[in-house]
Amino acid sequence: MNTQAVVAIAGAAVSAVAAGVAVWQAVLAKQQAQTAQDSALSARRQADAAEAQVQLMQRQIDGEERERHDTRGPIFTLVGNRWINEDGQGQLRATLRLLQKGGPALSSVKVTVSGNYVEGVRPDPNDLGVQPSLYLGASSADAQLEVCVGIEYRHVSPVQVSVRIDCVARDSASAWTRDLTANVETRPAAVRTLHRR
Repeated sequence: MNTQAVVAIAGAAVSAVAAGVAVWQAVLAKQQAQTAQDSALSARRQADAAEAQVQLMQRQIDGEERERHDTRGPIFTLVGNRWINEDGQGQLRATLRLLQKGGPALSSVKVTVSGNYVEGVRPDPNDLGVQPSLYLGASSADAQLEVCVGIEYRHVSPVQVSVRIDCVARDSASAWTRDLTANVETRPAAVRTLHRR
């Protein structure tokens, strides 16, 4: 065999080995690229999960702060009877008494009433006019506030009155909303008769 042929065969073998090494390196590079891409995707998922966890913790903190704010607020309850009465002009009304059982002194109390057969708040119990809301002024613990509610003449008793109380603290800008429900009823005839005597 002549030298040129041996050199050519050896050169071809070296080229084949070099090509094989190049292919092998390309396969390894592709695997490394895929591994790097998988690692980047995994890191992104971890970052997204961490961000979601931070948002969840922030919502929990916000919820706890709202709860603390709410518990520092006023407590209202309805007291007294809840009869529907007819005034001197033939209009039906129910007087609701709100008692502030606790909480801070308030600079402003606004009451809004609604419900089936509820006409609205009567600013003046002796007046025929009604409106959906009424500012009652200031309040503090143990204060009683009266709200005169206009009731439609043709109603089904008991009438459920939804009462929304929006209030602002006297010493800060803190504000709260409280919701109560009152069932007001037409006085039974025996009670009306006994009451008029």
